[in-house]
Amino acid sequence: MDTGYFPKSLTDLIQQSSGITNWHGPYIDPPRVPIDPWGDEYVYEFPGKHNPSSYDLLSVGPDGKEGTDDDIGNWQSN
Repeated sequence: MDTGYFPKSLTDLIQQSSGITNWHGPYIDPPRVPIDPWGDEYVYEFPGKHNPSSYDLLSVGPDGKEGTDDDIGNWQSN
């Protein structure tokens, strides 16, 4: 909300990209790229493939492989 844009990557939540104004981060604590409960970095895409007007956020799940049945994405219902 500070910048008026979704971040281009999760790194944008911890360090200001060039050309971005009104950045008041870091926005996550501790300031590092977040990892999921299985020790993998979250997969972030903007614009999203599933949410083209916003972003996709995905955990690859316990098997650590994207595109398998245990993936958890913000476009999926419970």
